[in-house]
Amino acid sequence: MSQAPFDYLHGKYPDTLGILWIDAHSDMSTINDSNREHMMVLGNLLGHGAPQFAEKVQHPFKIEQVMLVGLKYEELRPCDHQVDELQMNYRTPDKLAGDSRALVGLINQNHIKQLAIHFDLDVLSPQDFRSTHPGKPHLAIDKFPAPVGTMTLDQITRIIHDVSEKAEIVGFSIGEHLPWDAINLRNALASVEIFRE
Repeated sequence: MSQAPFDYLHGKYPDTLGILWIDAHSDMSTINDSNREHMMVLGNLLGHGAPQFAEKVQHPFKIEQVMLVGLKYEELRPCDHQVDELQMNYRTPDKLAGDSRALVGLINQNHIKQLAIHFDLDVLSPQDFRSTHPGKPHLAIDKFPAPVGTMTLDQITRIIHDVSEKAEIVGFSIGEHLPWDAINLRNALASVEIFRE
């Protein structure tokens, strides 16, 4: 979802575009780590993901052009090994809870003038925003097989606003939207005659 448009934008702004990857996870797995392509998108954009997809990226990004926001670093899985191997710039939820200075500093340091933002909704706490995979009603969060986001929608909104004052937002993608209440309501009423087609 983000790969083709972000690649296009990097061709348009080759020296001044940065990526703000807002996600509890790195999305930098390789084919040796996973068979789920959505876990490799950022890796592909850096030329380090799944070769069959990474080779389609015409304008690979450099490490210093990417900032991981909300990454649950203390809960990294083996499939996230490239975060350390490539020495990615990242900020954990606790480092962003009160202000966005760390991100603004990275933008200034790396001379970023435009931003492509990927907002993966699973960076959000299920208690704050329920329309995510771990926000499924009655799900035991401690049994969820991946790190669960802890940020709030207000915090993310503040971050986006703050970085937009330093760089122009030229691309925006949203991922991992699962509107459980709408899905469950539809399924519950599907057997009621008045709602049948």
